[in-house]
Amino acid sequence: MYWRDVITLEAVTTGSDGEGYPAETVEETTVFADVKSAKRSEFYAAKNVGVDLAITVKLRAADYGGQERLVWNGKRYKVERAYTEAREFYELNCSEFREVSE
Repeated sequence: MYWRDVITLEAVTTGSDGEGYPAETVEETTVFADVKSAKRSEFYAAKNVGVDLAITVKLRAADYGGQERLVWNGKRYKVERAYTEAREFYELNCSEFREVSE
């Protein structure tokens, strides 16, 4: 593990603005990680249930607090699955985040 990639984790809180309209607040945390493409078996297993995995991110457990989105190389991703290896590292399987159009 080289920890050569810099990612920004995004914790999203949903609420309302001062006028009562829905709004979300995003708290960003920048950390080092290893980013690689999704493994073939995981990619096709996810595809069978309608999820298009794009990347897999490995980072230290101390750096991950359950955030549901991340940004890497200017693209936003949704964390589809997070699992830990002996509580020392987390591996995040992510799909490209698609904004809901109004």
